Amino acid sequence: MDVRGKVKTLEQLRHLRGEVDMLSQRIAELELAARGGAGRITGMPRASRRRDRTGDMAVQLSLLWDRLEARRARCMDLLGVLYAFIDDIDDSLMRQIMTYRYIDGDTWQMIAARIGEWDEQYPRRLHNRYLAEHALPACVEFDENDEADAL
Repeated sequence: MDVRGKVKTLEQLRHLRGEVDMLSQRIAELELAARGGAGRITGMPRASRRRDRTGDMAVQLSLLWDRLEARRARCMDLLGVLYAFIDDIDDSLMRQIMTYRYIDGDTWQMIAARIGEWDEQYPRRLHNRYLAEHALPACVEFDENDEADAL
C-alpha cells in the first residue's frame, strides 16, 4: 500500500466519526418529534389521522439506533487500532503529528502551529515519510466495502 492509500485509510476514521455525530443528531431530532416536541396551535381544525405516529417514530428510532451502534462499534475498533499504532511510534514528534491529524482531525496548518512550525509542509512531509517507511496494522487497512458491511 502506497502513502496515498495509507492516508485514505486513516482518513476514514474522521468520516466514521462524522457519521456517528450525524446519526446522533438525527436520533435526537426523532426523539423530540416522538415526544411531541413540535408545537401545536389550539383551536384550529385538525384532520383525522389514521396513522400511529408514535409507533412509526419508534420503528425509525430503532433502525437508527441499530445503525448508530454498528458504526460506533466500527469506529471504536478502528480508534483502538489507531491508538495502538500511534503508541508504537518511537518518535515523540511523529506521535504528536499523527494524534493531531487523525485523532483530533486538525488541518496541516493547525498541526504546524501546534508543534511550533510556520510551514504546513513540514509536518506533512514528516508524516508522509513515516507512512512510506512503516506499514499500517492489518485491521486498519479497509476499503469502502468494509464500511458498508459495518451497517
